[in-house]
Amino acid sequence: MGNLCLMLTYRIIPYKEEAKEGERFSATYLPAPEGRGRIDNPRRYRAWYLAREPSAAVAEIFGQWPTWNSEMFKFGTSGADYRGATRSLVTFRLPDDLPVLDLDQAFALHERGMKPTSVIERNRPATQSWALRIFNETNHAGDRLWSGVQWWSFHRPHWRILGLWDINPIPISVEALSVNHPAVIDAADALDKLLES
Repeated sequence: MGNLCLMLTYRIIPYKEEAKEGERFSATYLPAPEGRGRIDNPRRYRAWYLAREPSAAVAEIFGQWPTWNSEMFKFGTSGADYRGATRSLVTFRLPDDLPVLDLDQAFALHERGMKPTSVIERNRPATQSWALRIFNETNHAGDRLWSGVQWWSFHRPHWRILGLWDINPIPISVEALSVNHPAVIDAADALDKLLES
């Protein structure tokens, strides 16, 4: 129970085509953890935050923005190092048999003494605490049981968000975002955002 097969996942990044693999602005770059993410535990692991749907990845980045237009894909005054970067949608491939604990399963929560509010609450010490407990779950041989967890998006419950540790997802495509990108249009429609040119 709770084991979920994955194939494609999505993430929005600042992207530069000339960036080498693993470098800042590349599809494989994972920023140093700052401890602010929902499942962050920087002393134990680095976490990839990914979405199961392209529109969910868009919503995770732009969902709180009041106005959606072409300006939101630019970096404005973010600094000279961002010059030439584009906000882009990266599609990643993951192993089909990756063991991910699905926190949308009642039994998974019950086994760990958790409630749905434990998952979605915006209380970072609490969510990071249960994430570390799940990270430390092992089988009888001492092997870690899970490569990460999945929960539902704050913006829409049918969108699924992943937090993965100790894994390097493989990027298979990078697409620059615009107001005409299907994922942006779908997210705007789901969140009732007016898209302006």
